[in-house]
Amino acid sequence: MTCANCGNTVDESAAYCGRCGHELLSAVGGTVIDSTSPEDSSPTPVNALAPWRGGEVALGIVIIAVAITPVILLSAAAGELAGPYGVAAQVWAASNLMGLVILGVVWQFGLKHTNAMARGDLWGNLRLLGLNPPTTSPLWSAVLTLGALAASLAATGIYSALMRWLDAGLLIPPDIPADFAFPGAASAFTFQALAVWTPITEEIFFRGFIFAGLASRLGIRGAMAGSAVVFSLFHMDPGVLVPIFITGLLLAWLYRRTGSLWPSIAAHAGQNSLALLAAIFVI
Repeated sequence: MTCANCGNTVDESAAYCGRCGHELLSAVGGTVIDSTSPEDSSPTPVNALAPWRGGEVALGIVIIAVAITPVILLSAAAGELAGPYGVAAQVWAASNLMGLVILGVVWQFGLKHTNAMARGDLWGNLRLLGLNPPTTSPLWSAVLTLGALAASLAATGIYSALMRWLDAGLLIPPDIPADFAFPGAASAFTFQALAVWTPITEEIFFRGFIFAGLASRLGIRGAMAGSAVVFSLFHMDPGVLVPIFITGLLLAWLYRRTGSLWPSIAAHAGQNSLALLAAIFVI
C-alpha cells in the first residue's frame, strides 16, 4: 500500500511512513490514510511528522538538563587550558559539546526506533526532523525568514529598552562580553560554534524534536508555547527568558509555516551572528 502524503510504499503493519514520517491510520483502496485532518494539512502537519510523543520528549529534556553540569565542567577545564582566551574557549567547547549531546538525545529518543531508521532511509530520518526543503517558494521562504528574524530582533530590543528604563535588575538582558569570541581570524571558531553549530543543533532539538513531539498532545499552538518555554529556560538567565520565549514562538511558527527547519535555522543563525558582531565590533 502507499502513503497518502508522499506515495511511498509501506507495509500494512506500519504505523508511520518510513519516508515522510506521516502517522498512518487506516487503509482504503490500497492507499494509507494519514491521521491529519484536512484543515491541519497545510502547509505541513507537524503533529504527524513525529513518531515520538510527549514521553520521549520529557526524557530528552531531562537528559539535556542533567548533561548541562558535566558540559559546563568540561568546558571550564578547556577554558583553563586556553590561558588568556579562556572565556572564548569555554564558550566554544560548551557549544560544541552540548550540540553533540543534543544529537545523541534526538537519535536515542526520536529516531532510533523509527521505520526510517530500520530501513536505513536517510531522507526519511531527515524529514522526520524537518530537515527537508521548504514547501514554500525560495523567495517566500526568504521573506518569512527575514520577517521572523526582524520580529525577534525588534522584540528583544523593545524588551531590553523597557527593562533598562524600569531598572528591572535581573530582568535586564546581559550584554555579550567581547571576550566571548576568539580574536582575529580565530573568531571563525566562535562563529562556527555559535552561529552555525548551535542554531542547527538547537533547532533540531527544540523545534524538530520537542515542538513536533508535543504537537500531537498539545496541538500546534500548545506545542509552540511548550517548546518556546523549554527553549527559554534552557538559556538559564532571567534576563533573557521573555525575549527568548518570543524568539522560540517565532521560530516554531516559521517551521510550521514553511514546512522546513532550514528557515528557522537560518533565522536563528542570523540572530546569533548579529549578536556576535555587535559584541566584537560595537560594544
